[in-house]
Amino acid sequence: MKTDKIELIIFDLDGTIVNSIFDIADGVNHVLNSMKRRSISTKEVQNMVGSGVRKLIELALNGTEDEEVIENALIKFQEYYSYNLTTKTRPYKGVVSTLQQLSGYKKAIYSNKPQELTTKVIKDLDLNTYFNVVQGADDSKYKRKPSPEGIAYILEKLHVKPAHALMVGDSTHDIQAGKKAGLMTCAVTYGYREEKILAEESPDYMIHQLPELVDILESF
Repeated sequence: MKTDKIELIIFDLDGTIVNSIFDIADGVNHVLNSMKRRSISTKEVQNMVGSGVRKLIELALNGTEDEEVIENALIKFQEYYSYNLTTKTRPYKGVVSTLQQLSGYKKAIYSNKPQELTTKVIKDLDLNTYFNVVQGADDSKYKRKPSPEGIAYILEKLHVKPAHALMVGDSTHDIQAGKKAGLMTCAVTYGYREEKILAEESPDYMIHQLPELVDILESF
């Protein structure tokens, strides 16, 4: 299956391809418990993800500005989470079959999760064969979403013009980054953000499960 319009589909990872919130929440609560702080709910953690690990930890610590506290908490989280990346994390229903149906397209992962962890999640869940590029956060090369810099990096690497690419994600950052980069955008409502919040960003498409993406692409 292939269209003349879209050559490349860029997917967010957490909340779009995989449901990782339970492992992330376990990591956050591991840190909080080690600091004698109260645990927080999975829903609370879900509302904090999307801007990278450091921001997640800052929010979990109630926005503390104590740099030493943040750094120590960040180290504890990364140590725990790196060993529990896919303990509970799994692809969402319909993801694998959809990726198989999209074999005629170039496909990329672009996450605000650190590069090493992004790569490991994809590898551990045997998803690496579906993607031409697996890209996480790399502050030395590009700013994180909602900046469009990381998307531009992928487009250049795969020799695709913005008009021929589609950004698919569950967060406002994904939609904002896609729009700024000149891509068409598709929001997924089954991830970590409520539909009404995503709708405020006016994505070109909105789907409730990933297999619906196949019909969208066939409509071009």
